[in-house]
Amino acid sequence: MRRMTATARLSMLATAGLALALGAAPAAAQQTRLTYFTGPTGGSWIPIGGALKSIWEKAIPGLAIENRPGAGLVNMKAIEEDKAQIGMGNMISTVDALKGIGQGITAPYKNVCHLASLYPQVQQIVVRADQGINTLADLKGKSVGTLPRGNTTEVVAGWIMEAAGVPYKDTAKMNFVSIADQANMFKDGQISASLIISTMPTGGIMDMANSRPIRLLDVPDDIYKVLVAKNAGFSRITLPKSTYPGMDRDNLTIQFSAHVIVSCKLPEQLVYDMAKAMTEALPELASVNSVFKGATVKDFGAKVGVPFHPGAERYFKERGAL
Repeated sequence: MRRMTATARLSMLATAGLALALGAAPAAAQQTRLTYFTGPTGGSWIPIGGALKSIWEKAIPGLAIENRPGAGLVNMKAIEEDKAQIGMGNMISTVDALKGIGQGITAPYKNVCHLASLYPQVQQIVVRADQGINTLADLKGKSVGTLPRGNTTEVVAGWIMEAAGVPYKDTAKMNFVSIADQANMFKDGQISASLIISTMPTGGIMDMANSRPIRLLDVPDDIYKVLVAKNAGFSRITLPKSTYPGMDRDNLTIQFSAHVIVSCKLPEQLVYDMAKAMTEALPELASVNSVFKGATVKDFGAKVGVPFHPGAERYFKERGAL
């Protein structure tokens, strides 16, 4: 009888322990709080980041994500320094950072992993069509806008203008401000040109096009070769003249991939679930931004020059994308 009582007691303890563990699971899950650095005000990364936050929080019980504005280089630095766990990234900048190359980078980044590719990031150089600006050389003596210093967009703007023989010092003024601020300055006549890297179409440029006649400048072959020599991640793209109101011809420019980066320290299963959730929600993402229309798991899981987080790698291998 005593043995049965002891057995029963052990059974009761085991049952109670299991119930306690199950009861504690949701509380533990609620403690999964992540910080997600998205993009600059007026750009496409903020709404896309908002959609991904919602998708992940709905699919993964207890996950809470705080979104903050950011930019490619800022986001990588935040993840490397454990100030964020998720970020939007530009492939060319991430490749360089893992090699220890880039503005303010003194050693190779070791905590930045690839989660998924997203879409092409397109260089768009929009100018006032009523000021005789037909080539990059015509930016000399003009007031020009781009993103704040240190952003990928600003770095590439500097490369392009240097290659075109119009370094910053040869402009009337360089304005390092958000896309939204550039749109307002363009409408108010404070700037004549804006160099933006984003999706197409970009809301800020659409705003400009609806306020003044615009022209998009080509990136000619000689400058393209200079850019590729700096970073092999660049490739060609042509924007159809239907992209923005007022365009009278197709625009030959450059692109590179945008992607989601995460801390390599995140648990494998969590990142697996994130990769799964965002892939299964492609129709929802397409409703947020048209760049996702027609995208597939193979697009998200395409092999790139940045190491996958083990969780994302496992998911995309299971789906046959890798």
